[in-house]
Amino acid sequence: MNPREVLVVIPARGGSKGLPGKNIKPLDDLPLLGWTTEALSQSGLREARCLLSTDDTAIAEAGRACGLVVPFLRPAKLASDTASSLDVVLHALDWLAEARGEQPTWILLLQPTSPFRPPAAIDRAWEILHDDPTLDAVIGVKAIHRSPGSLFLANARGHLCPLGDDDITRRQDSPGVLTPNGALYLIRSSVLRTGGNFFPPATAPLPMDAIANLDIDDATDWAMAEALQGLSWRAVK
Repeated sequence: MNPREVLVVIPARGGSKGLPGKNIKPLDDLPLLGWTTEALSQSGLREARCLLSTDDTAIAEAGRACGLVVPFLRPAKLASDTASSLDVVLHALDWLAEARGEQPTWILLLQPTSPFRPPAAIDRAWEILHDDPTLDAVIGVKAIHRSPGSLFLANARGHLCPLGDDDITRRQDSPGVLTPNGALYLIRSSVLRTGGNFFPPATAPLPMDAIANLDIDDATDWAMAEALQGLSWRAVK
């Protein structure tokens, strides 16, 4: 498997409402998106083609200062609250095909809001695909350590309804539930196009620890990131 067969897309729109300007807000000595850039540069996929997809000129300038390629500004329809990551990635794929005549085999989506995702996680995702050619995707996940029977939704009357019918109540007895952590999506590009999502049937999970799982969306998450940065991969490498 050749890293040059991978297109890395780093999505960073300018209209964040939970924490305005978060993608270029300084965290320690780097803007937030710089953490992802540095993690990629220290991984085995450093030779992969990588581009920053943004609609914002300030983010584009910050990205270029971090060494990222910013070949276009994302159209406004892909910068709204309703625009999906799938739409953003397909736009990048279409641009690469039309402008460069290239069709990468793999897509790696790295969201800058996961700054504590270490280079080793990127390497491990690539290794998982290399070791099992039947796989179509690897995604970063975090363990909830709860059984479906201990997870609830509120019904129309405001009463709690369990998601499952198991009777496991002790955490240590539960097999655990996994949920995407948003840090990493590595998927075959043809499968992404045909399936229309990042979770095809042949998807392997890549569990990460509590620090790597942090996904920054608002001011509370940012405060947690500032408190945890001394324990991040950049601090302990």
